[in-house]
Amino acid sequence: MKISMSVIHILTILFCVVPLIWIILIEKNNNNKIKKRFKEAIKRENLSFSLKEQWSNNLIGIETSKNTLVFVKLDSEEASILKINLAELKSCEIKIKSRAYIKNKQKEMVLEQLDLELTCHIKDGSIVLNLYDSNGAFSENYEVDRAERWQNLIEQIIANNGFHKRAA
Repeated sequence: MKISMSVIHILTILFCVVPLIWIILIEKNNNNKIKKRFKEAIKRENLSFSLKEQWSNNLIGIETSKNTLVFVKLDSEEASILKINLAELKSCEIKIKSRAYIKNKQKEMVLEQLDLELTCHIKDGSIVLNLYDSNGAFSENYEVDRAERWQNLIEQIIANNGFHKRAA
């Protein structure tokens, strides 16, 4: 009787632990593939960042030597790379699209889309960097905090560029 109970305990533990380990290994493998794709895209474009941040399928960074903001997005097999001259920027604004729903008799907001909108001095219109889209990602990963941090950083650079232009 004791042996059969021990076998049942071992089998129960195995049925719980093995799938968990398998899920962790698959996720780690996917993260390594994404990192490898980012490294390949960065190497192919010969980029070197003084400041960068990578999450999900996005990478944003600043190449100080070229005064360039670089945004890399992995949507399909090929990485889309957008390079923006920071000297040409006039402003940076966060655009949030959210939806309200009721949960437990309380109104809650769900983030649907989050963009950084960059306005340039020279070009008409703006450049939109999509940081989050609920259709492509299942969960948020502090995207609003990231957007605020990068907006502040870009606006500081814009202010410094304006100061240098006036001083010259």
